[in-house]
Amino acid sequence: MRKWVMGTAALLAAVATVLCVLPHQTAAQESSSANQSLSDLVDSDLQPVNSTKALKTSEQSVVRVLVVYRGYGGVPLDTVGMGSGFVVAPGYIVTNYHVVEVPPEASSADIYIVPHKDSGAGYQPVQLMKKWVEGDLALLAAPSLKVPPLKLYLTPYKNERVVTMGYPDVTDHLLNRSGTALLEPADAYVTQGSIALFASTNPDGSRVDTLFHTAPINHGNSGGPLLNECGQVVGVNTWTAPSSVSNAGNLDVSAGQYVATHVSALNTFLSSAGVTPTVVSTPCYAKSEDEIVKDDALSRVLAAAAEAQVQRLAEQKKAEADRAAMEIWQLGAMIVLSVLVLILIGLIIRREIRHRNEIHSKEPLAPTAFDEVPAKPEKVKPPKVEKPKAEWVPHDRVKLPGIKHPIPWGWIALALVIVVAVVGFLIKEREIDSRLSKPKVAAPVAAAAIQHMSCDVDKAMSANPLADAGHIEFDFDLVHACVNGRTPYERQANGELLRFTTGTDNPVAARMELSADGSLFTRYDYRLDPAQYQTFVAQKNALGSLRCSANADAGALAALGDNLARIRTLSLSYLTMPAETKTVWRCKAV
Repeated sequence: MRKWVMGTAALLAAVATVLCVLPHQTAAQESSSANQSLSDLVDSDLQPVNSTKALKTSEQSVVRVLVVYRGYGGVPLDTVGMGSGFVVAPGYIVTNYHVVEVPPEASSADIYIVPHKDSGAGYQPVQLMKKWVEGDLALLAAPSLKVPPLKLYLTPYKNERVVTMGYPDVTDHLLNRSGTALLEPADAYVTQGSIALFASTNPDGSRVDTLFHTAPINHGNSGGPLLNECGQVVGVNTWTAPSSVSNAGNLDVSAGQYVATHVSALNTFLSSAGVTPTVVSTPCYAKSEDEIVKDDALSRVLAAAAEAQVQRLAEQKKAEADRAAMEIWQLGAMIVLSVLVLILIGLIIRREIRHRNEIHSKEPLAPTAFDEVPAKPEKVKPPKVEKPKAEWVPHDRVKLPGIKHPIPWGWIALALVIVVAVVGFLIKEREIDSRLSKPKVAAPVAAAAIQHMSCDVDKAMSANPLADAGHIEFDFDLVHACVNGRTPYERQANGELLRFTTGTDNPVAARMELSADGSLFTRYDYRLDPAQYQTFVAQKNALGSLRCSANADAGALAALGDNLARIRTLSLSYLTMPAETKTVWRCKAV
């Protein structure tokens, strides 16, 4: 019996242990899945290109172009043509045609290129392969040149930041470079600006796509590349507005008027020559090395916040698993204890019955609880007897042992009290207790918190409203600060709700405010610089987006609040300019 009791207890303990370990394994798997899903959210396209390094690499593909003119009889002339160019494909260079064009006073020309000093190549002769007079482009062949080509980006946009690279004459004059010194590889001269205008004709009147920009160029920059911040070609520098003398004799200098042949025209020219350049379609998202360093602190904060959120959710799941495991352990302990108590009671009852049977076998005349009560005999007056005066006691007056019941009801009652106490302790304030308890009635305010709002534009309060602003309707959840069951708003200290969003077609961001009772909805729209807008959207997307839910637990609500707070901080750092539009809607519950 004892061995059987110990074996049963060990088996029950083993089952409880297995049931306890399973929730821990499940929690570990869920935590690993959460970490994996976080890593899957990382998008390489959201990482900016280091423009400092990209432009330094592109600079090695820019070359100086030197043209030695020869007169009749092959005699070199004193005049030397100079310009810039860049590698567009292995062994091919593009420059302006007017750089290599032979003037009327010369009969021929020898063309040389001088690569960048970091390219590891020296000056070498090249051959003119193809020209396009209207587009002012020329293709040069340099078979022995081992310099990586630049990539073309065919869709530049207005206000995009650009960089020019080349070898202007004025720089050579200031550095006292002349004669054979020009054949020594050197650094390219770099200026910065932005795209100001697109045009379908060039200054010569030819139907060639061109673009105006504000990156200064001088004589000698002709044929050099116009690059975006990723080091991709968006144009070929060709013209600059000349200075002129007015009727009053004053010198008029046209500032900021620089013209380049559009990259699409360059791509057409190369295709006609059978040259296939590398074309990039992904928009340029770049930052300088200084900007990346400055944003590194913000990136670390965002990464730490994301990691803290994942860790918080993992700890919450682990706590739930531990709580479930503890309940399983307690349930197992309750079962084992109850079984052991019942076995103990059975052994006690069996021992008591055996003991009393032994007593009864030794004293057969001893009464038990199951015997009939004997009739009380009549009293007979004893006769008077003379001496000796010894008193005679009848048999019915002999003191008999007390009558004991064979079943120990006291022990059974004690066992039941112990079992009931253990069960009551284990189910108190647990899931089973909530199921056995009377269900609580939900507060009526929660059901009435979701209202359908109907809103119309208040023209008196709207300063320059949106052109297409009109009647709107939405479902408003006041308790959870949720619109249409999915769009979360951040509740402010004054009770108002706040949300920031970005457009899809235009570089526009919006700030939306909703009064505490939902009766007033205000939208402010801000127009950003395209490059700044791209940076803002990339950083905002990196934070992720969460949806609100009336059934969310405390952990999900805390994560949502942290996300909205980070988006608000990021948005306020960008939306510092006056709002372009302000639209106000008056709303009422229907």
